[in-house]
Amino acid sequence: MRIDPTTLVSITNPRERGETPAPKPATSPSAVVSLGEAASAAGAAGGASSAVTARIAAIRDELAAGTYVVDLDKLSERILDDDLAREGV
Repeated sequence: MRIDPTTLVSITNPRERGETPAPKPATSPSAVVSLGEAASAAGAAGGASSAVTARIAAIRDELAAGTYVVDLDKLSERILDDDLAREGV
């Protein structure tokens, strides 16, 4: 990627540049999640409660159907809480 200092583009609509990003294949590293041995062993040992297991299954189904919606307010709140915890505030 190269930044062209002679071209001004609105940051509110990045699609105005005329460029369309190439779609990522489903097998790209950013689309694949692999659990480590410890996580796999914990899951196989039944370390999660039935409520947690049911919630994970529901999320997995929503992801597969493409209907999972991220609560951006909750996400931003947790990011800020994590940042404050790292700073020791």
